[in-house]
Amino acid sequence: MAGRKKSPIMPAVSSITREKGMSVSASGYLRIGATDVDAWMDFGTGVLGLMDAGREDAAGARFLRMDDHPFRLMIEPAEADGLIATGLEFPDEVAFLRTCDAVAEAGHTVAPGSAEETARRCVTAFATTTDPSGNTLELYWGRTLDYRPLISPQGVPGFVTTYQQTGDLGFGHLVLPAADFDATTAFYTQIIGMGITDILYPPGMAGAKIHFMHANNPRQHSLALFNSQHPLGVVHIMVEVETMDEVGRAMDRARSAGSHFLATLGRHVNDNMCSVYLLAPGGIAVEYGYDGLLIDWENHVTTVSIEGDLWGHEYSFPGVND
Repeated sequence: MAGRKKSPIMPAVSSITREKGMSVSASGYLRIGATDVDAWMDFGTGVLGLMDAGREDAAGARFLRMDDHPFRLMIEPAEADGLIATGLEFPDEVAFLRTCDAVAEAGHTVAPGSAEETARRCVTAFATTTDPSGNTLELYWGRTLDYRPLISPQGVPGFVTTYQQTGDLGFGHLVLPAADFDATTAFYTQIIGMGITDILYPPGMAGAKIHFMHANNPRQHSLALFNSQHPLGVVHIMVEVETMDEVGRAMDRARSAGSHFLATLGRHVNDNMCSVYLLAPGGIAVEYGYDGLLIDWENHVTTVSIEGDLWGHEYSFPGVND
């Protein structure tokens, strides 16, 4: 994108944002319900190029790896397709407990995870809560890493989940529905500890509004809120690869697999991501992208966008554009 470059990342970004009240480190993992777990795994490994973690699970879940985390996506047998929960990572026990206390003091139920469920998530501790729009969150700290090398079945050399001295960027990002938009925005910014990066008024969508929010890492947004409802509990999720060629190779694999292209190749204005949108089995939209913007939060000022794309991203909704 002409005139826009990745902001220089300073090693002190982490301490700077914490001093300003930033708490949550990253969007760490997702729990996804699937009526056909095998189909989701075939899509995850065969199209996205993620690695089957090969973990045993008493409840029949399957797990997808992107890096040295034991999993980033947990695919669970369910009666309906959709997002079950979002795992938000905190840097240490102090930040985790402080945030859990703040959530409870604000009137939200906080349920500590059992020892069995904690081990299942490969974390030191976690607690479950819901935001004002009903999205389920799992707040956690102390992930147990898996240092086996990532071996993508499609030869993807790596996914963008870390950056130099700043550490974990999370699995990517997700956009959650937020019918109670103002209260939900306040929940994430005032309690969870995120900051608003950009406010988008999508063109051609009267009354629509999206708040893009960053965590304590340089990724332009780790989570966003859309002021509406969604039947699957998530508007889309995003995973990022290291080169444009890997996006192109994924597009070829998607065509061969018969995956539905929700949006053609395009580049977003606010986060610079060059990406394509695919529908996973069950309907969850997955953005597969490259070249996402990284930002030095010490020098960032919240922006307002009225255009979503610099070019491309022509959408094709099943049942609408057919």
